[in-house]
Amino acid sequence: MAVVRKAAPLLGGLGVGLLIGLLGAFVQAHRSILIFSDRYLVIPWGVLIVLGVLIASIRGVALASSSRAAAWLVVAGWIVVTIFLASETAGGDIAVSSGARQWAYLLGGAILGSAAATLPARPLRSNWPDPSNSAKPANSANPSSEQETPSI
Repeated sequence: MAVVRKAAPLLGGLGVGLLIGLLGAFVQAHRSILIFSDRYLVIPWGVLIVLGVLIASIRGVALASSSRAAAWLVVAGWIVVTIFLASETAGGDIAVSSGARQWAYLLGGAILGSAAATLPARPLRSNWPDPSNSAKPANSANPSSEQETPSI
């Protein structure tokens, strides 16, 4: 039972990464084109949405499981599916082509995903004293002396 309890978040993280990689390969291609008189502006909203979901999922899995390993498995699952869908099939089809938007998706996902998985798995504990604690400090006899500030 203990093995299942430890393996479930890891397998869940891998599954989340595989799902985001599969759906993200198709959603990242969406964009909006705004046409002005003689110029146009392309807004790659698909890339932004998928990268935001990827980062939020990595941090969510890391915080829920209290494990960086589960967060790294989300990244690994995303990378495996993305590389598979970026390669050409026997029929010549690819889901992730080689444009600037796709490079931003691949490199941005790898860099931001790695950065998000590297962050601590649990929120850092604050070392600052509790302001609601009404106990007087030990050196209250000499109020002019400097009190040491806690380091973070």
